[in-house]
Amino acid sequence: MRPLQGLVLLGALAGIVAAAPGHATAQEPAGIFPFEYRRLDLDNGLRAYLIRAGAPGQIAYLSVVRTGARDEVEPGRTGYAHFFEHMMFRGTKKYPNYDGVTEKLGAFRNANTSNDRTAYYLVAGTEYLEQVMDLESDRFMNLDYSEEGFRTEAGAILGEYQQGAYSSYSILDRKVRETAFLKHTYRHSTIGLEADVRAMPEGYEYSRSFFHRFYRPENVVLVIAGDMDLDHTEALVHQYYDGWEPGYQAPAIQAEPEQTAKRTATVEYSGRTLPIVTYNWKAPAWSGTDKNAVAIEVLGRVAFGPNSDVYRKLVIQERRLQGLGAGFGLDRDPSVVSLNAMVSDPADVDAVESELEAAVALARDSLVDAKLLANTKSAMKYGFLMRLETAQNVAFALIQPIVNTGGIEAVNDYYRTLDAITAEDIRDAARTVLDDRGLTKVTLVQAERGS
Repeated sequence: MRPLQGLVLLGALAGIVAAAPGHATAQEPAGIFPFEYRRLDLDNGLRAYLIRAGAPGQIAYLSVVRTGARDEVEPGRTGYAHFFEHMMFRGTKKYPNYDGVTEKLGAFRNANTSNDRTAYYLVAGTEYLEQVMDLESDRFMNLDYSEEGFRTEAGAILGEYQQGAYSSYSILDRKVRETAFLKHTYRHSTIGLEADVRAMPEGYEYSRSFFHRFYRPENVVLVIAGDMDLDHTEALVHQYYDGWEPGYQAPAIQAEPEQTAKRTATVEYSGRTLPIVTYNWKAPAWSGTDKNAVAIEVLGRVAFGPNSDVYRKLVIQERRLQGLGAGFGLDRDPSVVSLNAMVSDPADVDAVESELEAAVALARDSLVDAKLLANTKSAMKYGFLMRLETAQNVAFALIQPIVNTGGIEAVNDYYRTLDAITAEDIRDAARTVLDDRGLTKVTLVQAERGS
């Protein structure tokens, strides 16, 4: 494990006072999060966190746009959140060569998109803080691209889609989504539906509308972590971001109807593959304060993780599974938690399913071992702390609470709730979420050849 910086700053858990718009609030370590930070709430709605952390002479600059695939509600327009992950590197009139500028600064920069957000990050020397802020604020306010440049990037997106769309896991993911979700936008993946991606070159005007609706200060949270003077950095934030005009338009995301019966599907894969069985249960939205939500995330680890009985038996001892993965992290909106198994022998699928379903029933009907629960909670807590070695990792560790709540304060709430989770809470969570009425089970098999 990597050495932990800042552990000595851990204090007692306490609430955090919200800042009024246009003001800054200094926060001493008041929970698991070990670093002093300052929160700024600008009059235009932008929220910024300034955190002293990481190695001397370095800063990490993270801009989280709380827009992802879930926000793509218009028919025929999926994939645009991911599209802007690419377009944001196209530059502005002031800085037409974004890549060239960042290279001169010796900065590492990248971005990624998920269901619920798009995150842009840059790591550079502290001495370049003002140049970085000028560069980043400018592209968020003044992104500039021609229709020709738009079409070029749209072609690259189609190539990216085609490169990954026909893998077994991509095909399985699409089938799970279209079976589990009937109305909510989690029904489509981040890269978008194929027809929409193919039509994207004709969407130049729509792309401008998308940018102006979603890339607004009320929908962005800024995190600057590293070695810096907080007063100076605060002044720079006001200098470069106060002029950003608000105007965020929240999309009308359709709620998913309650699922009342088990759904099943089978998909055949034309390439070579072992069978993959995936169980997907409807689950609530992420919360740092709701005991059931936190217990669900712990449940995935204790019932199906590498230290669980079913994992040790099927993966390690008997080798009947090539892998067993429990995806029990929750999303911004109610979604699904998943159990995915790749079966070593196609003839063994039915028997493996019986073993997995017995493990599900055991989680619902019995109390988890006290030592396993204590060790799991400890691993979650100190695993979080051990990741905070660099400024970049500090910023990344805060993405989830930012996406789900609009701020970082929920980190302390989450781990306070985790500390209080009992074996009874885990069993209650299993009874709530591992319910066949909310289950979507999808199996991927290799298509028969020559038929």
